[in-house]
Amino acid sequence: MPAAQAGVGYVVPRADPRHRVALDYYEVEEVEALARVCEHGDHRSTEAVGDSELAARAAEDRQDAEAFRILFYTGIRVGELLTLRWADVDLGVRSLVVRHNLSAGVETEPKGRRHRYVPLSDPALASLARLGARDEFIGGDDYVVCNRWGRRLDASALRRRYRRGCQVAGLRRVKLHGLRHSAGSILARAADPVFVRDYLGHSKLSTTDRYVSAKHRPEDFERLNRAFGAAPRAEDFPSDRESSPLPGVP
Repeated sequence: MPAAQAGVGYVVPRADPRHRVALDYYEVEEVEALARVCEHGDHRSTEAVGDSELAARAAEDRQDAEAFRILFYTGIRVGELLTLRWADVDLGVRSLVVRHNLSAGVETEPKGRRHRYVPLSDPALASLARLGARDEFIGGDDYVVCNRWGRRLDASALRRRYRRGCQVAGLRRVKLHGLRHSAGSILARAADPVFVRDYLGHSKLSTTDRYVSAKHRPEDFERLNRAFGAAPRAEDFPSDRESSPLPGVP
């Protein structure tokens, strides 16, 4: 069906969930490599001139690193991070509450129109604590992630710096929203689907299923073998490490 005809007397078919493309996501060490690139300002395309500009950029670079860590370690959406205020963060009880999202540049209610509380892991807590140690813009109404004047950070600017950071770090291309996918996929290795659903704020468990079926690391299969008491033998696998058919299977 031509694109111009969509929505004019036609019903656009939904994609078959069985044909959904597998999620690609980063591991912890990849996100930390990205964060280190940003901390050092290596994702900048131009050099700063003057002491004041150097200081401002250094603060922005540190914030970029922590922003990407927070997206990864909490799984919150980009718009949820950009509208997060310090009043929504409680380091003492290790929690943040998602009250807003960003849609077409306008602050709105969160997706699903409900607030949700996100427990903070040690890395997420540390990132927020480092941001909270800055000299300004740490009042309750201030944005956790902001520009140098304390206003809400521009999403497109953050995405540009993210892409450059990934490139400099030598990482394959994964969209900024993919940090949320990364959080869900990694969490699904250790937590049940209901916890993952609530943590990410999904309204349906079926949305969470894609994380459960995401790709696995070699360590995951070693863990399975230990659990079931199976020790892989060298003769069980072809030496060229290419897949070979099972006996009796064409």
